[in-house]
Amino acid sequence: MLTASASRKVPFRGVRRLSLVRDLREVAGLVEQAFGQEPDRAGQSVASEFRALAWWGPLLWVLDRMSLGGEGFTGFVWEEDGRVVGNVTLSREWASPRCWLISNVVVAPEYRRRGIARGLMEAALDFVAARRAAWTFLMVRRENQAAIRLYESLGFAEIGGKVTLRREFPPRAVSEAPLGPDRVVREVAFRDGRALADLARAATPEALQRLQPVQPDAWVSEAEGGAGSWLLNLFGQRSHRYVVAEGGRLLAYARLDVGRRTHHRLRFMALPHVRGQVEAPLLSRVLNRLERAAALPVLADVGAEEMPAIEFLRARGFAESRWLLVMARRMESPATRIIEEA
Repeated sequence: MLTASASRKVPFRGVRRLSLVRDLREVAGLVEQAFGQEPDRAGQSVASEFRALAWWGPLLWVLDRMSLGGEGFTGFVWEEDGRVVGNVTLSREWASPRCWLISNVVVAPEYRRRGIARGLMEAALDFVAARRAAWTFLMVRRENQAAIRLYESLGFAEIGGKVTLRREFPPRAVSEAPLGPDRVVREVAFRDGRALADLARAATPEALQRLQPVQPDAWVSEAEGGAGSWLLNLFGQRSHRYVVAEGGRLLAYARLDVGRRTHHRLRFMALPHVRGQVEAPLLSRVLNRLERAAALPVLADVGAEEMPAIEFLRARGFAESRWLLVMARRMESPATRIIEEA
């Protein structure tokens, strides 16, 4: 009896590296359980992506090793009672190789309040620190105060926010508000790429650009209609792009993707000094394009700094679906005041 007891294998308990071959399906279940009921269905989308990746696990593992030494997409799981009960995902930011994104921090409900989330986060931070990361960042719902306190205790600070608002069906068309002299709402032109990049730099908080720099080539492609626009049109989605221009300068930008199956999507940004002046004319023009569109939900994505746009959309019947805080930690010095440096 003593020999049998001594030889019995003790089940593993604790943190280990995510296995792309065998863990993805269980992680998908965790993500869907935690975030699948969100109004914008973001959790369901992430879970579906994990399940799709699970089919290609071995190939994904090989490609990952070939491209970034096994560090392009990775993470940690917490295993207990013979199953995965916690997860944290890590991915390197391609535009800023020394920046890492932490996502999908989730623990099964029955295993919460046991320090599992902290253990997963500490493993993730040790991993990126060993790889000489400069910055690590994550996004968390504004109402999730328990998670925010955890991240703050680990050296993270808020540097910005991203807001998604939702309306269950398109608003009715309205008369467009007038603009000031020398300003005009017009469609994006082929030549606008560099000006759009300048607008994005000026409209995006500097701390966020440290982590995700504005890519001029991406905005040139946006002005040209986007390399994949023909594919979107093929599947029933059409894009409308408008700007507010003053002479040769662009003051604000909005893009509307009109769908046929799931939802319509709106994106907006404006220069800080014109906020409160351009939202009504530009957003009214764009939303009016939905007058004959399918009666689908409309999702609007704006930065948390775009409060006049948020207030305008609320007045048009939109409600906040998700408000994410962007938090970051400078790895060389956890106590660094990121906001003051930006």
